[in-house]
Amino acid sequence: LRLAWDGLTHPRWTLGTLLRTLADGMPHFENSFAERGAPVISRNVERDFSKRDHFDWSHIARIRRRWRGPLVVKGLLSPQDAALARQHGADGIVLSNHGGRQLDGAVSALRMLPAVMDVAGDMAVMMDGGVRRGSDVLKALALGARFVWVGRPFNFAAAVAGEPGVAHAIQLLSAEVDRNLAMLGVTRPGMLGPEHLLPSAPVRGD
Repeated sequence: LRLAWDGLTHPRWTLGTLLRTLADGMPHFENSFAERGAPVISRNVERDFSKRDHFDWSHIARIRRRWRGPLVVKGLLSPQDAALARQHGADGIVLSNHGGRQLDGAVSALRMLPAVMDVAGDMAVMMDGGVRRGSDVLKALALGARFVWVGRPFNFAAAVAGEPGVAHAIQLLSAEVDRNLAMLGVTRPGMLGPEHLLPSAPVRGD
């Protein structure tokens, strides 16, 4: 309703945008492929927008040559890929299985974090996926993550209660982090290390 009202109360902008669209054609996804991508409204846009099997490490190398600022690569899960990211000039990586939405049954980022830290060197390692509580944040930090991203809990909070819901979720997560740090006997996240974790016991058959 708010978007519709904005369109009605700004007729010059609405009409101008409509006329430009009619004159130039429907906008396309310009950065999906080397050639022009599908129109933003078309029957094959989902297939076109989600297809990524043409990307390889040469694209990262090309971006690195053109972009001299900080370069972070997201979506890695293996130490081999982390080593390749470092080799191609990445300043940081985000371990992520994209919430398990891209590959059903993909390993969790937290499980792969120790192996990735072994090859990361001075490259910043961040993590997301599966973070639901303050204790999840502290586990990742204790294993060496520089930063922990949280997405889905805030999406849920926004869906239920909008901006106040997100503010409440942030407060809950922050309070859990503070409380758990106190229970661990440390005063700041930088003091966390593997010594604050108990290795998982191996699974034994009957």
